Amino acid sequence: MFEDILDDETFFGRSYDNVKFPCTPYYLSFRNCTFTKVDFSSCNLEKIDFKTCSFFNCDFRNANFSNNGIKELTFTNCNLLGIDFSDSILIDSTINDSNLSYGNFSKVRFKNFKFNNCSLKSSSFDEVKFKRIEFNNCDLEEVMFMNTSLDKIKLNTSNIKNIKISLNDLKGAIVNMNQALDLSLLLGIKIEDGD
Repeated sequence: MFEDILDDETFFGRSYDNVKFPCTPYYLSFRNCTFTKVDFSSCNLEKIDFKTCSFFNCDFRNANFSNNGIKELTFTNCNLLGIDFSDSILIDSTINDSNLSYGNFSKVRFKNFKFNNCSLKSSSFDEVKFKRIEFNNCDLEEVMFMNTSLDKIKLNTSNIKNIKISLNDLKGAIVNMNQALDLSLLLGIKIEDGD
């Protein structure tokens, strides 16, 4: 299916099923393509350009998506464990029901992006810029937010247990009552019932 790939080749409107993606050094573009059960694990995807593509049940474990521009992509039920999106721009895209634990999102710029029912446990968001981001029913346990403002970002439906964040970056985040009690530990507050 990927035989005889040429450098700087563009593919339009194709569907790929149950194949291993070639970890090629070539520049490739995919437009309006669908990938189902495709194995991208450990591939370097820096030179691969995806736009308006959908991924279903794909394996991206330890893939390198860094230094990339990603626009109008949908990932559904994918394994993105250890994915590296660092220094990328992620626009108008959604990731649904997927595992992104241990992901690297350092210096990513997000615009109109949604994480729905995803695990992002122990992932790193360092020097990230958010513009219209949603974390809906996500597991953010032990996620590190460094130099990344969560002002006006709703975390109230997600698990934020043991997140690592500065008080300045946490300012303005939208959380529920139980989360607020957990976050009070960051302030060193001890809560006791009155006599």
